[in-house]
Parts: sequence; structure tokens; C-alpha cells
Amino acid sequence: MDRGLRDFESRLGRIEKIHEAGGAFEANGALGRSYFDSVRPRPARHIPWRGLALVLSGVILLKATLLGQIGAEAYGERVNSLAAGNIGEKTLGWILEAGPLTQKLAGFIQSVLY
Repeated sequence: MDRGLRDFESRLGRIEKIHEAGGAFEANGALGRSYFDSVRPRPARHIPWRGLALVLSGVILLKATLLGQIGAEAYGERVNSLAAGNIGEKTLGWILEAGPLTQKLAGFIQSVLY
């Protein structure tokens, strides 16, 4: 095999590896893709406040609806039975505890339903 042909094929192999890695030809001294990729600002990850607020309000509304339908005594017994279980049930019992906002909403829901 001719030496020039071997050099040519090895050069083609290097070029193909560069292309597979996402590189391209850049002239010396030019600002190429690698420069712009390095100075491009990364997209900031924001906390989805609207989604979290929606989930929180849904949980409070669910608690208030349950409290309004089954009553404070039965609701308290069920939450206490959850608090005596495993770690998952204890966590759920803590989440489902009836706070002041839940009790006020339950009173409103009870007055609307009954």
C-alpha cells in the first residue's frame, strides 16, 4: 500500500472520530463550536413553585374533605392508627394531621354538604 494512501486513510479515520464526538473543522484562530459551547450559559433549574403549591393545596383540600365527611373523632382515630404503623404510615399520619386551616376548611365543607 502506498504511504500517501495510508496517511490519507488515517487522516480520514481521525476526522471521522472527531465528527462522531461532535467536533467539526475550525480554522486556526476562529471561534468555533467548542468556544461557544463553553461560554453558553447553562439553563438554570428552577423550583416548580406552582406545582408544589397545587399539590399542597390538593392535600389540604383532601384532608379537609375527609375530616368534614367522617368527623373529627373518626378522622383522629384513623390518623392515630397510621401513626402506630411503619415509617411510611407514620409519615402519612404526620401529613394527614388536621391543622387549623384543615379544620376551618372542614367546617366550611361540612356546612356546604350538610
